Amino acid sequence: MNETLGRGYARIDAIRAARGEPPASGSDPAGPPPDRYNSVYITLFVAGAAFLLPFNSFIMAVDYFQHHYPNSTIMFDMSTVYIASACVAVVVNNLVLDIFSNNTRITFGILVSLSTMLFVAVCNIGWDGFSPRASYTITLVAIGVVAVGCTVQQASYYGFTGSLPPRYTQAVMVGESAAGFWVSIDRILTKYTFKQPRRSTFMFFVFSILILLGHSMLHHMMMRHPLVLHYLRLTRESRHKRRILLHLNPSQDNAVESQDGESSYGVLKLQSPAPSSGLGDAETKTFGFSNPVYSPTSSAPAQPPATPPLDAEDSPGVLRTPRPSYKVEDVVHPTERHASWSAFKRGVAARWMVGRAIYPYMVSIGLVYFTTLSLYPGIASEVPSCRLGTWMPIVLMSAFNFFDFVGKIAVAYPYEWSRSQLLMASGVRLLLVPLMLLCAAPRHSPHIVGDEYPIFFSVVLGFSNGLFGSVPMIMAPSRVSREHREIAGNMMTLSYNGGLLSGSLVSYLLLGILGPPTEPPCRVYPTPPLPTIPTTSTTLASNVTQMILSMH
Repeated sequence: MNETLGRGYARIDAIRAARGEPPASGSDPAGPPPDRYNSVYITLFVAGAAFLLPFNSFIMAVDYFQHHYPNSTIMFDMSTVYIASACVAVVVNNLVLDIFSNNTRITFGILVSLSTMLFVAVCNIGWDGFSPRASYTITLVAIGVVAVGCTVQQASYYGFTGSLPPRYTQAVMVGESAAGFWVSIDRILTKYTFKQPRRSTFMFFVFSILILLGHSMLHHMMMRHPLVLHYLRLTRESRHKRRILLHLNPSQDNAVESQDGESSYGVLKLQSPAPSSGLGDAETKTFGFSNPVYSPTSSAPAQPPATPPLDAEDSPGVLRTPRPSYKVEDVVHPTERHASWSAFKRGVAARWMVGRAIYPYMVSIGLVYFTTLSLYPGIASEVPSCRLGTWMPIVLMSAFNFFDFVGKIAVAYPYEWSRSQLLMASGVRLLLVPLMLLCAAPRHSPHIVGDEYPIFFSVVLGFSNGLFGSVPMIMAPSRVSREHREIAGNMMTLSYNGGLLSGSLVSYLLLGILGPPTEPPCRVYPTPPLPTIPTTSTTLASNVTQMILSMH
């Protein structure tokens, strides 16, 4: 306390303790409210599925789009348009991070995604009144708009869950994989049930829209949950705490200066009582309950009793030298300043500092999704099969989505991944690019023949994507302070989208290696000639047969 008073600072929590008030809300000794029935976890799981559901719905309708737009690069175009729009959206989301709240940005993303999916399902698939060229353009524009809504949700949710315990970030990432797994099952069922391609695709989109509606209701219920409100309050308080510089001049009690810091402080007033002795000092040293007295030599604030004790020093006849005492005169809360150039520079500096702390995780997740988007969905949709035909891309994508889901569940296994391990694993995954490419190139005669090889590569690609695409996203926010966790979540999403964009661009180069589309190279192997019976043997057998018949 001596050092604190020497600098002219007094902690507000010490003042509250002296007054008998509960501690500040930032330090809650009782802990966070319980997540009864795991309702917050389940809602974030559904949210992770919902903001990737539109993209997965477009991709899993690969058979319809390839049939509707023959001899086109529709799968590559949809992937690239989605990722490019997503990168723009995540940059804009980082810029408006301090302008709009998380709830506002998420609600905006839900409305954009839902309205676009409704338009595509009703007008472009159900009605289908546009020309093929116009329909192709509408499909690409729609997926670009959907990307904006989905990415705003995704970046906002990762920033939001950065303020919660790590298990809730894992809930979002498992939900992302569940989106691919769900649309895979949905597409198989609708394709098998409805033989007409347009009708099956329309029902496929309808089921996705119903999930988006359910997610919208669950989200707004979750934002009123006590657990969510608790952690949002902690994050808000840690971000807006200020330090108040106090001038210990009694004539300038109101002269205070606000600085960045970690604690709140109050204005002190220096009082120098006149020298006296005996019980007469009680009136001078007794202050109101709202203004606790601080002694320069005490180690903790204390409320002085109304009647001072009589001891050896306070007994009559003993001369005591008066000492100045301090009391809290006022508590000043600094006001928020409007956005300015200095605030923008502070935001850039904060992002640079966070980036330096988490750059291994940013590189790792960028490499993981670079490899994935180089192969999925573009090259995976080009692998031919004579036995499966149009079912082959659906099988490969379903295998990827299912094991991606398994990989994200495997993240719950208690293993501490180091930064070097994550970087090495994401680098080794690059070997899957030439392996999968050899299953489709060249088109007239792929080097790796057989349906089991591309399915196995899709399984490995999906599992590693789920595992090593989740661990960096979960670990990165824990490497920075609480007030910077939302920034860390958004920067990880930026790196994630950078890997997606670069991978989708590389997929065009791989498409050039494949060459122009051709019919599936179904090889017809000649049947070997059967062994023939010599002529003499045939004659002998016929004679024996005639003799047997004549005997009868």
